[in-house]
Amino acid sequence: MFATLGRRTALHAARRTAQHQAKRRMGGGAAAAPEWTGIDKVVRGYFPKDEDMVVAISGGYLGLFLLFKIKSALSGSPEEEAPAVAAAAPASASAGEIPDVDSEEFGAFLESEENVAKLVESFEK
Repeated sequence: MFATLGRRTALHAARRTAQHQAKRRMGGGAAAAPEWTGIDKVVRGYFPKDEDMVVAISGGYLGLFLLFKIKSALSGSPEEEAPAVAAAAPASASAGEIPDVDSEEFGAFLESEENVAKLVESFEK
């Protein structure tokens, strides 16, 4: 008896919940179009939809960017001569110093077996 009563109560509650459940109405009724005034009215005369406004604004910024790039390419500053840099005499790797890996002397340094041994010892330290 109690089992039947429990099932009937659960069934009744399920039906009641389904009947009173909130329903979503996405994009329901059509909203009235806003009344544009001033400059908005003029602009919306040419670009009535929001998508048109986005394209127009993006196109305006792109146009400004391209004009600036073209102007700077055409009226670029004349290239100045770089001042002559006096080449410093390369300091030789004297007194057992290991030259920098990026220097031109490093290749000559590696030609000697003794120097290679020094380099390996410096790695092990």
